[in-house]
Amino acid sequence: MQSRISKELNMKFTPIVLLKSDEKPEDAVAPKNRGGCVMSFVAQTIAKRKTTCFGRENITCGGISVGFGWGSGLPNEDAINFQASFLSCGVDSAPDREAYEARLSHMPKNTSEMFRHGERIYADFETAKESIKNRPVYDEGQYVIFKGLENLEDGEIPESVIFTVNPIELTAILQINSSFRLEGNYVLTPQASACQAIGCFTFQQAESDNPKPVLGPIDFAGRSKMKHFIPNDYLTLSVPWELFLKLEEVSEKSVLQTDLWKSFKD
Repeated sequence: MQSRISKELNMKFTPIVLLKSDEKPEDAVAPKNRGGCVMSFVAQTIAKRKTTCFGRENITCGGISVGFGWGSGLPNEDAINFQASFLSCGVDSAPDREAYEARLSHMPKNTSEMFRHGERIYADFETAKESIKNRPVYDEGQYVIFKGLENLEDGEIPESVIFTVNPIELTAILQINSSFRLEGNYVLTPQASACQAIGCFTFQQAESDNPKPVLGPIDFAGRSKMKHFIPNDYLTLSVPWELFLKLEEVSEKSVLQTDLWKSFKD
């Protein structure tokens, strides 16, 4: 399948799709054991059009678990507190500083230093913990597969379609997305990891009568795993399948057919 929007925009990176499956594709690039950040695999699919795959057996953090719909990844209150401390100001945010330090002592030095200072996605422990508890949680499928939209097979229905866009491409898609709506708040920018933006937050939008695109990645950890493949001035815009089909339909009579757009295209 080809994207009409992508063709009109002459996009450098054409859309990719996220599919859930209980079977691991034989031709997919996948971690041999426990994987690192999944966004390095996503970036390879975007830039090199490789089919990539990530499974439950490759989970390395609770963020990926919830991001790809494999439960919360945080089995108890202690795990939630540890994650909330890390996502805020690390040891300075930890409600039990001694217990937090004890866990860091078992980590490699580079990892422990990162956890000591915290990722600082959230300003404080309380905000981080409340946000963690409010993440959309699903639990289904053994694998998440990424492939180019052009490689989608008959009968396959993606969970997410992921555009990778520069500022002008993003502007055009946002205008198309806004052109058939009356209310505000057309796009979501959840304070979430990159995998959660294209994953569970997009899954949640698929359940809505009025689904919205999800913009990302707004976490530098995820971006750091993509920058070898994707320029820093690109963003992802992830949409549920039904919204993708709607955008494709609306784009036939949109800003993309105007002389104003052509002045940017040339």
